[in-house]
Amino acid sequence: MTNILIPEDIPSHNKGEAALFYGLRESLRPFGDITITLFSLYPDLDRINYAGEATVVDSNGVTPAHMLDGQGSRTTKLWGYLSFVLKHVFFGLSYKVIGARAAGLMSGPAWKAYVDADLVLMSHDSFYSPLYHGTQALLFRLMGKPAIIYAATVRRKNTDKTSLKTRLLDRWVAHTSKRLGSITLREELSKAYLTAIGVTADHVPVSVFPDLAFIAPTIGKEEAWALLQSEGVPENQPLVGMAVSQRKLDFAFPGQVLENRRERALAPIVAATNYVTGTLGATVVFIPHSIGPSPILDDRITAGMIRDRALHPEKIIIVRNEYSSRELKGMAACLDMTIGTRLHFTIDAVCAAVPSLLISHDGDFRCHGIIGSMLGMQEYVYNIDAIDADTLIATIAALWQHRQEVRAHLASRIDGIKNDTYRHGETAMRLLEKNAAR
Repeated sequence: MTNILIPEDIPSHNKGEAALFYGLRESLRPFGDITITLFSLYPDLDRINYAGEATVVDSNGVTPAHMLDGQGSRTTKLWGYLSFVLKHVFFGLSYKVIGARAAGLMSGPAWKAYVDADLVLMSHDSFYSPLYHGTQALLFRLMGKPAIIYAATVRRKNTDKTSLKTRLLDRWVAHTSKRLGSITLREELSKAYLTAIGVTADHVPVSVFPDLAFIAPTIGKEEAWALLQSEGVPENQPLVGMAVSQRKLDFAFPGQVLENRRERALAPIVAATNYVTGTLGATVVFIPHSIGPSPILDDRITAGMIRDRALHPEKIIIVRNEYSSRELKGMAACLDMTIGTRLHFTIDAVCAAVPSLLISHDGDFRCHGIIGSMLGMQEYVYNIDAIDADTLIATIAALWQHRQEVRAHLASRIDGIKNDTYRHGETAMRLLEKNAAR
């Protein structure tokens, strides 16, 4: 039995994150008998949702609290990181002296999870944080644990390449990344960044394969239709799915006051919704990929804001109940087109060759690299940075007009994408075998 540790939170309440977890499990399925141990900041919830799939470890007091939702003052975040680093330095030095007994000196079950791990998979999604994962990388190197950045996006947190903070963080990322056994990424932009700061195959193998959500499981279409109909979704007219997160609105119009940015970004999305329900004559179905646990993470709130401002609210349906990532992926397959800010809502749709428009921002490697470059859909990745109604509606109109060609293009690519996704698992297992042979 191979014990695989994921030393970070993959929150089950966010269904895109949950899809990544199930895709991760699927990527390892062909390679033998494994158990997965997963850190969690909401262990009571995750133990229910991941029951039978992972051993969920309460990492409160180890993982900085702001890592999940980004909330907190600069002082709170700095203290969270400082506490994290100091605890790991103490644990690492103790482990060097007394070995596995070091876990007994620390408070919380996360430290024993470090000791018990056979293989460590780090930094799912765009979760990579230099201070968090860099510190862990050095610890696992000291402990002799094979560790891999797995199916991740890695990028600069600050786009100002000349600032002292950016240069120091780049050096730290390069130094710590070279202490890992392997790195697998999910788009070429991250690889270009690592190469630019000096992380090359001479130091650690770096590979690029698709996002894990491509191989996340799904329910069948008949079951998915039953769920949609239970939410009041009609079957006999065009259905356009939407998923809009509140936090994505914050990327619009950088430099302006936050509240003004949100309102300015919302107006073009409302106009686009009016175009879909009016000119296209479609029903809009808002499918939330996160419903909490805090209000800022609840997509239904954004959906309600849009419907309240829309010209045809009677043609807008908001899915209210909580569904699993499998169920949401099945629902996406029933749609005629999707528009949204959630990457994994878009991946759910394109897995079924549903034409999709992804609203992102200029610095999001995930969206531009996966949907844009890897799937050849760059013209349908729309930047929210300077969003306006005219260009957004024009992009939607072009996608609708060419939806059959787009559907055929996606259908021709998706099987190869899914097959390549399993190569993340192949890479991890090779590292485990190499480490065992030493």
